[in-house]
Amino acid sequence: SSNMIPAARSCRLSYMEYKQRKMKMKPNISQLLVKRYFVTDLLVQANKSFDESAPMNLGFEALQIESNVVAPEREGTEWEVTLRLFYQGSTKVNSPYFFRIEVVGLFNVADSYPKQNAEWLIRTNAPSVLYSTARETLRAAMASGPFRALLLPAVSFYTDELKAMINKGK
Repeated sequence: SSNMIPAARSCRLSYMEYKQRKMKMKPNISQLLVKRYFVTDLLVQANKSFDESAPMNLGFEALQIESNVVAPEREGTEWEVTLRLFYQGSTKVNSPYFFRIEVVGLFNVADSYPKQNAEWLIRTNAPSVLYSTARETLRAAMASGPFRALLLPAVSFYTDELKAMINKGK
């Protein structure tokens, strides 16, 4: 019906039902404290051999993501997290852009959070914050280019292996 918003149509919610449900959601404040973040490297290059009439093919496996975490040297200082994304492409891929970005963030963990889980919180959530920043920065830069901007897929940095590795080292 015409009084449904696009996002709610698939759920068959009226605008009022959507608004009521939306208002009931109360997020929790994260135990990860973002002090600041900044872009330290950015390159977006239009692919001159991109064929707009052919299917676009940006394989997620071609996207390289690296995350580096440096623990605080002393109590009360920040964790430093660096996230790098690279996409160089190849002759097999029809992608409008190649890119590279590096984002650095400084984070703290709330005092109320269990100290033994702090590294896990940082390694899973801080890269997610930085990835969102990188994703939007790249999209905005590509929007000024000659082709339609890419929207990188959402990713998760949570893995059971990471938690097991950190727990094993303790």
